[in-house]
Amino acid sequence: MSLGSLTKLQNLLLIARDIGYLLKEEFIGLAEQIIEVSKLIYGLIRSLKSRN
Repeated sequence: MSLGSLTKLQNLLLIARDIGYLLKEEFIGLAEQIIEVSKLIYGLIRSLKSRN
């Protein structure tokens, strides 16, 4: 569920950038944060799977 929400957020940010709602610098900063969150989520998933 969290990965789906993250993907939705990525798509919304791309749209916001494309229609000029976000400046390029703002988009880059937010995209970097999304990458970090994605890494955290995948790390959590791996950790939980290894416990089972």
